Amino acid sequence: MPVPATDPPAGALDAAARLADRLRWFFLPLALCALVAVGVHTAADVVGEIILRMVDAADAAFDGLVSRWSVTAPLVDLVGPSQRIFFARAVALLWELAADALLALPMLGYDERADEVKRFRELAAKARVRPTTLRVAHPFATGAVALAGSCAVGRLLEGTLHFGLRGAIGSAADALARGCALAAVLGLVSFIAWRAVVYALVRADARSDRIPFRRARAFTVGLPGALLLLPLALAALRAAPLLSFLR
Repeated sequence: MPVPATDPPAGALDAAARLADRLRWFFLPLALCALVAVGVHTAADVVGEIILRMVDAADAAFDGLVSRWSVTAPLVDLVGPSQRIFFARAVALLWELAADALLALPMLGYDERADEVKRFRELAAKARVRPTTLRVAHPFATGAVALAGSCAVGRLLEGTLHFGLRGAIGSAADALARGCALAAVLGLVSFIAWRAVVYALVRADARSDRIPFRRARAFTVGLPGALLLLPLALAALRAAPLLSFLR
C-alpha cells in the first residue's frame, strides 16, 4: 500500500516554524532592543516638547525683564525661536541616547528561558522583599517605554491601513484600522514587551545582589540613572494612549 505523500504546504510551514524557533535566540533580542528604542524615541519627543515649552517660558520671562530698560532692550532678540528649538531638540536627543544605552542596548543580551513567567514571579517577589532603586526604576522605565513603543507601532499601522484602505472600503477602514492596531499593540505587549521587563528585572537583580545590604546603599546605587529614566518613563506613559485605539 503506497504511503500518502506529505502535503507540501504543510511541510513547508512546519519547516519554516522549526527554522523560526531555532533563530529565536537571534531575532528576539533584536525585537526587544528595537521595541524599547522606539519607545524611548517616542518618549523623547514628548520630553522635547516639554523642554521647549519650559525654554519658551524662561525666554518670555527674560524678555519681559530686559525690556523694561532701554539699555537692555536689545537683549530681547538675544535668543530666537530657532535657537530655542535647537536647544530643546539637542537636550531631548542626548536624553534619548543615554536612555538607549541604559535600556535598549542591554536587551541584546536577552537569554530566553522556558520558565519566564516563573522567573518573573521570583524576581518580583525578591524585589518586594528587598527593594532597591535598581529593582524599581529600571523595570518600571523599561515597561513604560516598551508600552509606548507598542502604541507607536500600533498608531503607525492604524494610519497606514486607514489611508491605504479608505478608498477601497470607505468608512469601514476606520474600524478595521483601529482593530488591527489594537491587535498589534496587544500582540507586542504579550509577546515582546513583558519579556523586556523580565530581562530588566534580571539585570537589576544581578546588580542589586552585589550591593551591601544597607538601606542607604540600596537607595543611592543606581540613583543617577533612575533620575534620568523616571521622567522619560512618565513621558512614555503619556505617549501611550491605549484608550485611543478603542474610540
